[in-house]
Amino acid sequence: MDSTRAEEFLLISLKYCLLGILTVSALAFMFVFTINWEDWFFGIKLDGLPAGLNLLGKGLAVATLGYIIIRYPRHTPLAAGMAFAFFCYLFLDSAATMQKLTNGREFPVLPGVFAIIPLVFLIVHRIVKH
Repeated sequence: MDSTRAEEFLLISLKYCLLGILTVSALAFMFVFTINWEDWFFGIKLDGLPAGLNLLGKGLAVATLGYIIIRYPRHTPLAAGMAFAFFCYLFLDSAATMQKLTNGREFPVLPGVFAIIPLVFLIVHRIVKH
């Protein structure tokens, strides 16, 4: 396997990983939206309509980013940048909530990993395509 094919394979693999985390996130937010309208916003518990709107907004945001990546491949780097910003927001929100609820003993790992995947995709895309 030559280096060009390996780079393209890595880029495609990262793209599908990005689509995977966007899909899982959208399904998770929509599941919670459907079942239980409770959410946290930087350590503040939301119930009822504010929580429902927050969950719906997050679910639609990641679903829209996934749709853009699938439907408009030329805009994939832009959507990946937006996904990076969104997952950084989720990481900060989770970190603030967990710090408040656990008195600083816990730290969110999964939102951090979800924020790293779009960043790695953007770096590899920049290297491969330029």
